[in-house]
Amino acid sequence: MIVLSIDSAGRGCSICIWRDGEILSLLEEKMERGQDARLIPMVQSALKEAYLDFDQLDRIAVTRGPGSFTGLRIGLAAARGIGFAAEKPVLGIDRFSIHFMQQAAQKKDILVVLDSRRAELYTCFMLALGEAQEPRLMTPEEIKIFLASSQNVCVCGDAFDLLGEHLNLSCFALSQESEAVTAAALAAMADEKDEVFHPRPLYLRPPDVTFPK
Repeated sequence: MIVLSIDSAGRGCSICIWRDGEILSLLEEKMERGQDARLIPMVQSALKEAYLDFDQLDRIAVTRGPGSFTGLRIGLAAARGIGFAAEKPVLGIDRFSIHFMQQAAQKKDILVVLDSRRAELYTCFMLALGEAQEPRLMTPEEIKIFLASSQNVCVCGDAFDLLGEHLNLSCFALSQESEAVTAAALAAMADEKDEVFHPRPLYLRPPDVTFPK
């Protein structure tokens, strides 16, 4: 199966072309804004690097959040547009599930922390047995309190570097994964899914709206 995966919900854009367990192309660009101008050219470059055309894809996968509201909407719109034009199914996967899959080999409790661009971080906790709690917003101080009562926890996600001294030394902490690694894991997950669901955005807080005075 050939999968095009798109991740623009984090701190940049990343694109992966995946075929039957092999990464054919993996592109990443760090950016705070401007994803709308770069995403499609990156997709075209990735396809060219893999010597493929849109009609050769089997499905498109996209991160559905949580993350940057603007980046998330751009990624979802691009994936839906490509899927519609190429007549290919589009699969949306949340970023927590991707990180859980990436760290599954640790066989430890896992806490994913994602940057929300606000004081509270997007978080989700999963026990080593595979039972995930509901995602929630937590401040770094609340995370510190949570980790104080936990042992041997794997902490990962793109907000890892924002925790600083709030990390409990007793936990097993990993640095954040790059967005490109996330895009590759997204493609791998999409390759294994038997069902394709309509990609619905996952928001943990309402978007910021500014009304004109």
